[in-house]
Amino acid sequence: MMRIKISNPLCPIKLFLVAVIIASSAGCAKFTKYEYVSHVFPLDDGNELVISTFASGYPNIKSRISFLYKELYAPQSVYFQFFVREAGVTGGRNPNIESILVRNFSYEFPGQASVVLIQDYPDGFWQQGQRDYDSENLEPVPCVDGWHVRVKFDLVLNGRAFKGEHILYAREVSKVYPLIFDALR
Repeated sequence: MMRIKISNPLCPIKLFLVAVIIASSAGCAKFTKYEYVSHVFPLDDGNELVISTFASGYPNIKSRISFLYKELYAPQSVYFQFFVREAGVTGGRNPNIESILVRNFSYEFPGQASVVLIQDYPDGFWQQGQRDYDSENLEPVPCVDGWHVRVKFDLVLNGRAFKGEHILYAREVSKVYPLIFDALR
């Protein structure tokens, strides 16, 4: 039998750290969320309306095997976001808005009454569930894979009226990433 003699007292610590890194990098985490597919409405040459959703809460751990696997699920409900942005630009202030009034933004499920989210709102950006924008504390919107919801809007942008509606389909989105990323957060 062959024995290895360790001459450096830090060597066992280094070996332990290497083993932890290898074990954690071999593990993975799976994150699942629910969303309605976002939609972009072209308004005029310089502006477009994006209606999208985001998870209504933090994910919960459904299962876990230490250092090997972790499964997270976001709630099956979402909040809506309403954003009149500069055409082709994904974020930031919109320089093309001189005046705006969102007369109405609502959603409805098949066979149910319409739920008004925004009415007479004087800005081009709004998020449900956020204290700065959502003064009425509206309930999260249920979101189950295979469902759909119809969104409708009516707004006046720079003196021109725009109306539209579209069906947004729900979907379940999962991504898998190395567990080490989760540990570094």
